[in-house]
Amino acid sequence: MRSTDERAAAVERRVKELARQKKQRQSRYLGLSAAAACLLVVVGMGAAMPGIMAGLSQGDYTNTGMMASIFYEGGALGYVLIGLLAFALGVCLTVLCFLLRRGSHRDKADENDDRNN
Repeated sequence: MRSTDERAAAVERRVKELARQKKQRQSRYLGLSAAAACLLVVVGMGAAMPGIMAGLSQGDYTNTGMMASIFYEGGALGYVLIGLLAFALGVCLTVLCFLLRRGSHRDKADENDDRNN
């Protein structure tokens, strides 16, 4: 038979395990939704490029080696758009890496706590 302290410890371990599983599910959902959003943005931009290229006149667009030159007729707006998208991608990647690292540290700490009990 278990004592009351042993039962309380077992319940506490189970509660911690359920909380850890819930956090893992949430992080998976967050990661999958972030990946889906990034894929949607990339596919959307890829689908929009033929329309942008068709709208440009052949005489104005002579240097195909420069990728940002497709926004030449739009003035600075195209360059600002590219800069904002690059910044947003960098911020998203930084936040994702930070969350992954913090989550791995938490998992290691939880494993160490479970081993000590």
